Amino acid sequence: MSGSLDRQANWNFRKTEQRLVVIKTKNQEVRKAAALDSLTNLTFAIEIPENISLENLQVEKEYLARLNVYTSGILVGIDAEFVNFFDAIDVDQKMEDFIKAYWVYPSKIRFELADLEET
Repeated sequence: MSGSLDRQANWNFRKTEQRLVVIKTKNQEVRKAAALDSLTNLTFAIEIPENISLENLQVEKEYLARLNVYTSGILVGIDAEFVNFFDAIDVDQKMEDFIKAYWVYPSKIRFELADLEET
């Protein structure tokens, strides 16, 4: 995750939630992992902050991950029917909705790993 203030300024914090995920792949260079959500059976990218060891993260292992979800504040390129989903930051959306929306607009949703425990 970039520490840039400009990047943070364009993102709206939406929620923190724990999810059971299976790590499918990981990339040390960009500090991201692909995770399979156990409930929705969908994969999505998780940003891994510097304070969490990417080396200790095992592929094909299930974890209880606490995730912070952010949506883009830049709504250019989003279909009119989805603008409210991204724009209504005071509405408590379900985590499943964010994971599904990631498949439609991957550049508009970020998942950041806040904490992790093995199951």
